[in-house]
Amino acid sequence: MGYSQTGALFESPMSSRKSRNYRMLVPLAAGGLAVVVGLGLFLLRGPNLLDVRAPERGPRVGIEGVEILVRFDPERARAASFRALLNGADVTQELDLAQNGAHGSLHGLLHGDNELRLQIFGEGYWPHGLLLEETRTYHIQFRPRLDFDRG
Repeated sequence: MGYSQTGALFESPMSSRKSRNYRMLVPLAAGGLAVVVGLGLFLLRGPNLLDVRAPERGPRVGIEGVEILVRFDPERARAASFRALLNGADVTQELDLAQNGAHGSLHGLLHGDNELRLQIFGEGYWPHGLLLEETRTYHIQFRPRLDFDRG
């Protein structure tokens, strides 16, 4: 019994150049696919239903409370479905609501971390009648004045 080699792997300079070109195509194709999917989702969903002007991300507030200023997309958002939840409690009635937004100040925050969640329902662009929910969550630090703890 003998050993027989049926084939050998030889790499020419031309084959390595081709494989490098194929390696570049994979990230480009994946990037192109991500752009197409993102554009498709934007066309289905449309622009944001909520435009939150206040609060800023990660605010630290004192006893003055936190100011809320939210604008709705007047054509697609259903203003009656807007909810503001502070640490899980519905505080929507504390805000002034209109067809195009909500404004007000929230007081009575807990010491330390608080979670403010803003949510609304609205219609997508396609297919007609598609109902979407948009939610924004903010973490707010409440720090009372130091002289309140001292006698």
